[in-house]
Amino acid sequence: MSTQWPRLVRDKGRPTIDGAICLARWGLLVGLVFLSLFDPDRYLSLSHLALFSLAFGAYNLIISVLLAIGWLTQAIPLFTLLADTAAVLTLEVLSGGGAGSFFFLPLFPVLVGVLRFAWEIGLFITGLFFVSAGLQAAVAWRTDPSMAPLVPVVGQAIMGVVAVAAGGVLRRQNAWLAAEKARHTEGRLDIPDQVKMVYEMAATLSATLNYQRVLEAILDVSRLQFDELEPQRGESAGVVFLFDRDGLLYPASHRNLSFKEDETRRIRGRAGIVAQAIASAQAVIGGEPASDPELSAFRSLERFRSMICVPLRAGFETYGAVLFASAQAEAYTPMHMDLLLIFCNQATIALQNASLYQKLQEERDKIIDKEEQARHKLARDLHDGPTQDVAAIAMRLNFARLLIEKDPVRARAELARLEDLAHRTVREIRSMLFTLRPIVLETEGLVAALNQYAENLKEHNHIAVEIDAEQYRDCLDTEAQGVIFAIVEEAVHNARKHAQASHIRVQLAVQDDVLLVQVVDDGRGFDLEALERDYGTRGSLGLVNMRERAELIGGTLNIDTAPGQGTRVTLLVPLDDQ
Repeated sequence: MSTQWPRLVRDKGRPTIDGAICLARWGLLVGLVFLSLFDPDRYLSLSHLALFSLAFGAYNLIISVLLAIGWLTQAIPLFTLLADTAAVLTLEVLSGGGAGSFFFLPLFPVLVGVLRFAWEIGLFITGLFFVSAGLQAAVAWRTDPSMAPLVPVVGQAIMGVVAVAAGGVLRRQNAWLAAEKARHTEGRLDIPDQVKMVYEMAATLSATLNYQRVLEAILDVSRLQFDELEPQRGESAGVVFLFDRDGLLYPASHRNLSFKEDETRRIRGRAGIVAQAIASAQAVIGGEPASDPELSAFRSLERFRSMICVPLRAGFETYGAVLFASAQAEAYTPMHMDLLLIFCNQATIALQNASLYQKLQEERDKIIDKEEQARHKLARDLHDGPTQDVAAIAMRLNFARLLIEKDPVRARAELARLEDLAHRTVREIRSMLFTLRPIVLETEGLVAALNQYAENLKEHNHIAVEIDAEQYRDCLDTEAQGVIFAIVEEAVHNARKHAQASHIRVQLAVQDDVLLVQVVDDGRGFDLEALERDYGTRGSLGLVNMRERAELIGGTLNIDTAPGQGTRVTLLVPLDDQ
């Protein structure tokens, strides 16, 4: 799960109202300085005026710079409202409360609170100033027990309530105008802008073949397009659902899923908005995810009030769906449906390309792994066989050289043994080369290669390997024959090395357009299920290699074995595929 920390974001929807408030704040500061300098009663001392002006001016300058460069955060409106309220409260205390020359200053934070947030916020701020002015009037009443200190307090409270009412009416009027404008302009995005958006989305997606980056781009680019269309609609969440091998939808990529268990949750995609989007192959707008029959299981989506779902579809094949949820009710419009549908079509193509690229990388890694295994096997065989023999030949040659002068008879006998050892080493090396790539396989065919392989095993390892090919006929190309030879060689090697078999039988037969290859041994057998479970910790992958080779030629491999009962390896290859 990726945690999204608050960060600076470019927001094109707020500079107008934020700029007006910032300008009003500068005007308020200028008016404050003017009243203080020409106020005969001197409610605010010059030292307090200078200190307050410097602090308030520096604060508003920072906000102005952020506005000028266009970088804001969603927390700035709330922060500025708290700062403005605290500044005006401080100023009222320094200047004598509501009886001073600055009795009108609370109107600024009250109106901002109503217009930017809600009338309840403005009423709350009015109450703060009423309490502050009341406390100061109570202190003044001790020295002047008359109604005079209470008049400014009541007047300021009435002024605040009137400001809240006026701000509420203005806020409602602005909301109505914005809704009318959205209704008249909905769906009228200029064609050049649409082309530009689609081009930017396609460029972003086609820039990478990394599967996970494509999933991230689906969420990143789509949320960016929402921000480009209009002011931010509040906090949003995004989930890319993809089908797994069991046909269930899982969150392959996500944003703002705050509960860990939601990242591993699965849905069937047979009910609710996801099922509608997949079945109709169209974008679908919905209400609260908490009321959806399948999405209600996601605790992270309970706080959102509207959503939109778009299928990831290419041709007649569906890969999954993309879900976006917003904290604001009715956040999505038909314009979002059209843009997201175009975008997700592009995303599906990019997802296909990334998936194919990932599979190619996996196949490449398998080939490299097999080559590495072959090198290790060759190195082990050379170390255990010819290398030891050559080292022994070198040592015994030195011994024979010494014997020539001292005991010529023993020297001749030692040279004879050395000659026999050298011949045996040559035969062993030739046998290894034959196993790697038998020339006879290309010149005389599969049966001749297996017969020669059996003769080599009998001569060098004293193991009887019977080749039964009476019902076989040449019906495979050279590549398929090489694969079958490799499978037989691996099965015989396992029987000889691990099962300690004394007799091995290899049968080749063609039956009803199916090639049957069986390798049967009389060894001690093994527990197949236990062996396959331990592949993650074992170094040998012989059975996996045989199955993968069988798949290369369209065949299937079955292994029948049990401890103490020998092993039967059966390969079936449809000849139609060949």
